[in-house]
Amino acid sequence: MGKALTYDDIKVNDEITPYVRKFMQENVNIVMAVIGSVPNWHVDPEQAQAVSTWNLKKDCTALPGVMTEMGVSEFMVNWFGDHQAWVCGGQMDIALIAPVQIHVTSGGDVTYKGKVVDKKIVDGKKCIMCEIYGEQDGIKVMRGTAKVCQ
Repeated sequence: MGKALTYDDIKVNDEITPYVRKFMQENVNIVMAVIGSVPNWHVDPEQAQAVSTWNLKKDCTALPGVMTEMGVSEFMVNWFGDHQAWVCGGQMDIALIAPVQIHVTSGGDVTYKGKVVDKKIVDGKKCIMCEIYGEQDGIKVMRGTAKVCQ
């Protein structure tokens, strides 16, 4: 991360620096051990093949939505250059639209992208509104909005 962006640095229609996040099956297994899921298409490739209508690839599971959301936070912090602005004044509203496929040994990448769509003062805070999305292998897996206020 470089220097933190300020409200004045950011312009409407600015592209957000893309962020690639690699998710690994061993991390998915840890998350699912904590939160659980039945049927567990997040840890068992055979169950993933059996329950998915998305034609998951062989030896792949589906990333839990909470982990896709975690990637959004990393994406915004990476772009904004300041975790405090996101943690103390960030919001997201996303829709999961396709499963992120995680190969059991090599994992899976999600590329997060977006652009600034508005800037304004809200309740005395400088706010930046963004449209965001995530892709895997050219397929959109999530879309939504993010807002950061300082």
